Amino acid sequence: MVKTKCVRDPPADSDGERILVTRYWPRGMGRERLRIMGRMRSDLAPSAELLKAWKSGTVTWAEYVERYHLEMAVRSVEIAALAAKARGGTITLLCHEREGDPHCHRHLLKEMIVQSMSSA
Repeated sequence: MVKTKCVRDPPADSDGERILVTRYWPRGMGRERLRIMGRMRSDLAPSAELLKAWKSGTVTWAEYVERYHLEMAVRSVEIAALAAKARGGTITLLCHEREGDPHCHRHLLKEMIVQSMSSA
C-alpha cells in the first residue's frame, strides 16, 4: 500500500516505512521527529529548475505534471523498488505540501508506484 503525508503531520504506526521524497530537508525537523526510514531526495523529487518554475508560476500544473513525468522516466528502477516495498507492506511518501493540496509531486509519484505495482 502507498500512502502520502505532509512532513508536518504526526507519524502513525499505520504509516509503515516513511520515505522523504523532497529535494530539501524540512527546516526544524530532525530524523527522529520525522521517523523516516529512507530518503530519496534528488532521485524522486522534481528538479530544482522544475520546482522553481512551479513555485514562481511560470508553468501550469499540466506542464509541471508532464515535465515531472519526463524527469521520472529515467527513475524506473527507483520507482520499481518502492513498488516492491509497497507490495510487501505500507510505505508513506512525505513532502512539504499539505496533504489536501493536490498540487504536489508525491501524489504523482504515488500514481507511478501504483502503476508499477500493477504491471509487475
